[in-house]
Amino acid sequence: MFIRLISTAIVLALCVAPCAAPCCAADTPDYNTQIHPLFTKYCTGCHSDEDHEGKLSLESYGSLLKGGSKGAAVSPGRADQSRMILVLTGKAEPAMPPKDNEKPKPEEIALLRAWIDAGAKGPQGAGPDPTMLVTPQVKLLAPARQVVSAIAVSPLGNVVAIARYGEVELQSLPERKLLFKLGGHRGNVNAVTFSSDGQYVVCAAGEPGLFGEARLWRVADGSLVKVCQGHKDSLYAVRLSPDGLLLATGSYDSTIKLWNTADGKELKSLEGHNGAVYELAFRKDGKVLASASGDRTVKLWDVATGTRLDTLKESLKELYALAFSPDGTRVAAAGVDNRIRVWQVSEAAKEGTNPLLESKFAHDTPVLRLAWSADGKTLVSTGEDRLIKVWNAQELAIRATLERQSDWATGVAVLPAGDEIVVGRIDGTTGSYKLAAVTAESDKPLVSLAEVPPEVDYGPQPKLEELAKAAEVEPNDDPSTATPLKLPTIAQGRIFGGDHGQSSDADLYRFEAKAGDQWIFETNAARTGSPLDTKIEIQSASGQPVPRLLLRCVRDSELEFRGISGDSRGARLKNYEEMFVNDYVYIGGEIVKQFRQRRGPDAENDFYPDTGARSCFWDTTPRAHALGAPAYQVLPYPVGTVLPGNGLPVFTVNFENDDESQRKLGKDSRLTFVAPADGSYLVRVADVRSFAGEGFKYDLVVRRPQPDFKVTLTGANPTVNAGSGKQFSVKAERMDNFGGSIRVDISGLPPGFQASSPIVIQPGLFEAHGVINCLSDAPASTEANWGLTKVTATATIAGKEVTHDVNNLGSVKKADKPKVIIHLENIDAPVQPGTLATGFPKPPEITIAPGGSITCKLRVERNGFNDRIAFDVPNLPHGIIVDDIGLSGILIPEGQTERTVFLRAEPWVPEQSRTFFAIAQVEGNQGSCPMVIHVKKK
Repeated sequence: MFIRLISTAIVLALCVAPCAAPCCAADTPDYNTQIHPLFTKYCTGCHSDEDHEGKLSLESYGSLLKGGSKGAAVSPGRADQSRMILVLTGKAEPAMPPKDNEKPKPEEIALLRAWIDAGAKGPQGAGPDPTMLVTPQVKLLAPARQVVSAIAVSPLGNVVAIARYGEVELQSLPERKLLFKLGGHRGNVNAVTFSSDGQYVVCAAGEPGLFGEARLWRVADGSLVKVCQGHKDSLYAVRLSPDGLLLATGSYDSTIKLWNTADGKELKSLEGHNGAVYELAFRKDGKVLASASGDRTVKLWDVATGTRLDTLKESLKELYALAFSPDGTRVAAAGVDNRIRVWQVSEAAKEGTNPLLESKFAHDTPVLRLAWSADGKTLVSTGEDRLIKVWNAQELAIRATLERQSDWATGVAVLPAGDEIVVGRIDGTTGSYKLAAVTAESDKPLVSLAEVPPEVDYGPQPKLEELAKAAEVEPNDDPSTATPLKLPTIAQGRIFGGDHGQSSDADLYRFEAKAGDQWIFETNAARTGSPLDTKIEIQSASGQPVPRLLLRCVRDSELEFRGISGDSRGARLKNYEEMFVNDYVYIGGEIVKQFRQRRGPDAENDFYPDTGARSCFWDTTPRAHALGAPAYQVLPYPVGTVLPGNGLPVFTVNFENDDESQRKLGKDSRLTFVAPADGSYLVRVADVRSFAGEGFKYDLVVRRPQPDFKVTLTGANPTVNAGSGKQFSVKAERMDNFGGSIRVDISGLPPGFQASSPIVIQPGLFEAHGVINCLSDAPASTEANWGLTKVTATATIAGKEVTHDVNNLGSVKKADKPKVIIHLENIDAPVQPGTLATGFPKPPEITIAPGGSITCKLRVERNGFNDRIAFDVPNLPHGIIVDDIGLSGILIPEGQTERTVFLRAEPWVPEQSRTFFAIAQVEGNQGSCPMVIHVKKK
């Protein structure tokens, strides 16, 4: 195998190498000028001193004579017996080159023969330059394009550097007058950057497969200051540290090198990437270096030690572009998978502390360049789709898409003032754009659509049995013959086409509505035994669907591992690392909302609600979906919103419903209609399967929404151990789109007892938890004093406070001291147990910032119980989780009494204060006293 690799490399060299000089008997071929350049160009990529396949190196004359694993490659004076010639002429196996490669020309083989027959003499005089690349001389049919490969703007805003093949132009700004041409670069200049004071510019180039070279120039006079040459391939990235003392270079050879700018000496080589390094960026403080690579990762490096701090591996394909935010708290990267991703970077930047914040589908093609404005507000991207896009950097929301460029924009930079960008293109042209001119209109923020319509107090409404009934009048399956309705009402009909010779039927009803009017349409068919599986739709007066909202796709995904049924709670979504709690997901016609993020490849994304089968939003219907079905993270917008294109679909959702989306009505339908304008509308009732029959009867109830709620307490009549606690829950039934928070208050408890109060059922959720605690010396309770306990639930609906009574805790019994007592405490402040004389101690408090983390301590008193203890921590604010728990959950092992609990908050968690507690899953599920967590922004 090794000899095949050796032969292939040699033959490749001879197949395509130019004949350096004609071969003649009178002249002995020169190793320096004729032979070694062939090896350098075609062989040393696989046969060098460090990468010597088949143990053969052709990097120097000495290593050539040593031969490889199959012996000598050449036999001086005997070309016909040299293995190099034998494999070329097919006299040794395997014959070379392979059939898919071009064969060497006879004169090229003759040149090698002549050199070997003449003794295969080594170099005479000065040795060959190993960095010289020998290439065929191809006659151009037209002038070569002066490709722009990179652009940089001085931090002073007065000079722009334009990188081309072999040179860099320095032009003044804004005049664009040529100041200097920085020439002498070897190969293409792939990257260019300025020092933070604007005095120096560094250009990165090199010869492919040979070496990389960075040249440091003085901007004031265009003089060369330093040359840093290293690597085994061209440079594609270069950056100066903020203090100007270090130079970082990234190469196609997968390595990063740090150089001392004072003397040009290499300080460190950072290895860890498995692909070309295409971009580098220093953090503002110069302590962290970020790198983007063809291996699909971003790596964070400790500049002082050269060690890797973290690998950000959410990207699906090669990464070309990278940029740190000016404040150093975020890093953005993009590449072949068309997406821009933004990570939060912690102060230490250590592994696990740099979460993904945003991932947006940005271009239809690979992303080429990213540039961040100096004020941190704007991010600019370019792509192979020849588009330049301007983004709001904070939310990664599109602000503008510039005109399609004449070619790929391979260079882009934002001027320090943040009001203009400079662009360089692969066709050699350059240009600039004033951001104010292109983003003025699009700077208006897109206003998303609320999940439910605003609450309206329509006053007292008739009871269902009091509504007037209207019978359908056939034929009514056409807009012109629709049965008129006066709302509110109950329309009674059946889906039956037999009288008219039809195999299917649909009933249309006409009604009038004012803009903003809210009506609830609800069928009652399957619940009364009808075989009808209803679907209802709102149509215009002419029978066209009425759009309800627009869904803008921002990330694409698909179902992994298995499909899902209509009753599944969750699903395994591809690219789950980029989907977060409360994100909306569109799957084949239904809109769901992510309740819990997928924790790993073997887990699922759980959808709302917090318990039971998944619900849908905007009256879409849960359905079954096959493995591989496409899914999208979406953002909802009102109909008519102008949405900038991002390469992903925009879906229109109409006013229609098959099965009620909250799973309360079985196969019956419910739809909330908000009239977009004054006028006549139609409601269409049909069987979703297009079935019909004489028994397919239904009632269509049309009424005003009456948002309300009902709360039920579960876990009443508990037995509470002395010095311990027991959990209870409060569950809400939400009616007619009421989604606000509900406060549950508990009062009137007997002496020696306390219960969590108030307990808040958070907006959009259906359940909250509390704990009732008993002092160790509390007197025995009686039914009489527990009868004084009162539980109420209060919420604000349509601007009015509404309070309902809740069933109480019942009769609570006191039991003996348990074998396990649980305490939830601050790390450095143990909780002192209360007594009847002192009362319950003040609950300990902790404060966490959105996106941050905090610790507290779980402590147990063991009273004869020595086994391991597993715990739950109920009633944390939605979006705050117990972190670092592994597969076994929260445990205190045998013989131990304490455990540190790590809490982590999602960045979107709103400011609030909330009580939570711990439950030990042993000895009757003993509970701790509550702790208060405050969520406050920094």
